[in-house]
Amino acid sequence: MAISLPNRDDRQSASAGWSSLLTNRRRTTKKQKGHGGVLALVLLVAIFGGIAFLVSSPMPPHSRVQPSVPLTSQGSQSVSTEDAFFGRIVNAQSTGNAIGIVKADTNCKPVEHGLTNCIAIITGSDGAELHFNYSHDMSNQSCLATGDHVTIELLGDGNVKVIRG
Repeated sequence: MAISLPNRDDRQSASAGWSSLLTNRRRTTKKQKGHGGVLALVLLVAIFGGIAFLVSSPMPPHSRVQPSVPLTSQGSQSVSTEDAFFGRIVNAQSTGNAIGIVKADTNCKPVEHGLTNCIAIITGSDGAELHFNYSHDMSNQSCLATGDHVTIELLGDGNVKVIRG
């Protein structure tokens, strides 16, 4: 049994084959880097465009603290702030002002203009359970919380103002 060794020409052609494969691989790698740079550029433009959009968007109206400006006995204005929510009692007819304690705040869902709509369950001082449907800006005013003491004021047209504290 005879073993033939490759001659010098065979080794050079094999070597040329491997080097051409390596050269082709390097070329392919360089092409992929070019697409990665374009992708990174597009991503950067999208991020900066999003930031510019957020910065230039108008802010939604805030319902955080409602200023009330009563007149003092001298006729000048004194400014006080209150943590007030505006909405409707949806399960009963409001007959007037009342006080109560928040039992739960449920069904909070985002609605238009950055507001959140919630239904607070309030137990009145007479034991009646009231369901208060209201919207507020959570970035400026947290939801009513279990245990919050509230004052309910009838505004007219079925609307009420609930003041926390």
